Amino acid sequence: MFIIMNKVKYSVLIRTFNSERTIPETLSSLRRQTIQPVQYIFVDSGSNDKTLLLIPENSVVHHFVGNEFNYSEALNQGLDYVSVDFVLIISSHTSLLNHKAVEYALEVLRSNEKIGAAYFAFDATGGLRYRTIDKHNFNGFNGLMNTCSLIKVPLLRRRSFRPEVFASEDQEWARWLFYHEGRATACISGAGMVVNNPREKSLKKKVNDYVSIAYYSNRSLLSWNHIARIAYNVVKLGLWDRLFNLVLFFRLVTCRFVKPRSKSRYF
Repeated sequence: MFIIMNKVKYSVLIRTFNSERTIPETLSSLRRQTIQPVQYIFVDSGSNDKTLLLIPENSVVHHFVGNEFNYSEALNQGLDYVSVDFVLIISSHTSLLNHKAVEYALEVLRSNEKIGAAYFAFDATGGLRYRTIDKHNFNGFNGLMNTCSLIKVPLLRRRSFRPEVFASEDQEWARWLFYHEGRATACISGAGMVVNNPREKSLKKKVNDYVSIAYYSNRSLLSWNHIARIAYNVVKLGLWDRLFNLVLFFRLVTCRFVKPRSKSRYF
């Protein structure tokens, strides 16, 4: 397998913004992978720290074009520089502990035409393994995760990420993959994915992700029954969770009547 796999080429695409504290470990984990990328592409949104001084030599650095940052647009702009068949999209605060993780994901994609993308789960126990996600078990949250995902580029050429999807653009794209292309994704465990996002628990981020998924990826989350369960959580859960569910309740109710809009924000 090694001889064959060493011929497989992939690019790495990373969105950055003042990422000097986290990107060194991201890049270090990529350098430890058994198969190295042929190209690093960075889409930077105006970093004013040392981020761009820490990236590998000969990297492509694209400065985000647009009046306001947008998750989908940032990725789409970076994809213009990809010239191979696979792209690893990874956040500047994410790393992989298993040095064979990317090799394994590439082999999964190469060996199964029906699988259009692979992503890494947080489960670090046991060996590398995967389960498939398709339209039969997709719940809006488990389709893809651009925190660290490997995608077949021809599919992204066929249909890029939608800029109007202000958060969780990966889940909306996965829904297209499942329902329009009849394909699946692979959720890979055992890779030891670590996320050091300092704003991972941001209330605004969690609410925006949920609302975007409810509107664009899984409309059953906008049913009155589901909204009623969210309302019940406002009374039942702890203080932080109460606040989250209270804000979410009003946003979901509003989504039943008005298309949600929000600004993407780099986290």
